[in-house]
Amino acid sequence: MKILYLILIFLLISVPDIFSIQMKAISFEKDSTDISTTGYDGPYIIYRNGSAIIKQVVKGSNDFVSKSDSISGFINGKLITCNINDSLFFITYIKDTLINENSVYEMPEKLIAVSDIEGNFGALRDFLINNKVINPDNQWIFGEGHLVLVGDFFDRGLNVTECLWFVYHLEQEALKNGGYVHFILGNHEIMNMNDDLRYVRNKYFDNCKLINEDYKDMYKQNTELGRWLETKNLVEKIGSYLFLHGGISEELNMLNPAIEDINTKSRNYYFNSKAARQSGDTLVSTVFRSKSSPFWYRGYVQETIREDSLNLTLKLFDIDKIVVGHTIVDDVRYFYNGKVIAIDTDHAEGDTEGVFIEEGIAFRVDRYGNRNLLK
Repeated sequence: MKILYLILIFLLISVPDIFSIQMKAISFEKDSTDISTTGYDGPYIIYRNGSAIIKQVVKGSNDFVSKSDSISGFINGKLITCNINDSLFFITYIKDTLINENSVYEMPEKLIAVSDIEGNFGALRDFLINNKVINPDNQWIFGEGHLVLVGDFFDRGLNVTECLWFVYHLEQEALKNGGYVHFILGNHEIMNMNDDLRYVRNKYFDNCKLINEDYKDMYKQNTELGRWLETKNLVEKIGSYLFLHGGISEELNMLNPAIEDINTKSRNYYFNSKAARQSGDTLVSTVFRSKSSPFWYRGYVQETIREDSLNLTLKLFDIDKIVVGHTIVDDVRYFYNGKVIAIDTDHAEGDTEGVFIEEGIAFRVDRYGNRNLLK
């Protein structure tokens, strides 16, 4: 009896602590200060029963309202409008085909890269205009240059959908002018494709209630943006540079992976990361395991990877430098004696920077078009 009494006392003391820990975890994951609500959003294009359902949130006479359309058959070439606010919008059209990206590209004469925009459309557009990638009419003026977007365009910001459609639009603009846009998946893209919505702003849940949809279904394989995301890579080699969101971990190095294998095998699991982690394929399970994943790894910026392991990565992929986002730095800068370039700056605080590479020389560039030799 005395033993039961002691157990009861222990539970009474312990359970509140356990509950407190759980509540702290929940409050950490969801921003309790988020007061965002219904606003411009979309379009979301969902393919169901042979039809394309197009839904978006637009401004009505008094408040925001749901706008919906249903088109039978193909919608290739259809023009769509993305509204950012009451005065800013852009128009693009649905692509004829969606094709998986290549993993390796020749180095262009000039290249500009930015990462971790996280739904900050204003920062992205200003950065591209002031660095002469596009003009104020959203037309490509970067010639045969390449734009590389190194992951995490989802979450935290209030124009995620518009940022994705903007990239979708710029891809077409670039091709018409001999240029190219690379969109590399980060951890927040994979999270949203796998129903991990802990960083999604309230606005999007409110909008989905308005359009009578579940937010977790907005980027699946039966949607235009979901299908488009599925064509993207986790790692790309451009010239002698390797671009990826997080980095190549020591665990991944040990598998001696080819870039094509990382992308091709992983693509089968973009929408099912749980199955990937349980896969009998060691490469796949390693790619989707957070500490070793190329879209989660932080060893470069935290400087925890051994330099000999980093040198092995350079040798394995036949590269000179690696460009990563994911971990915030005060300014775009080199790590490991110039072998790594970290480009994730705090866009939410107005510090939007990227790297510009021309004829082998790297510069730090900002939202206003200022350019300084990278150090």
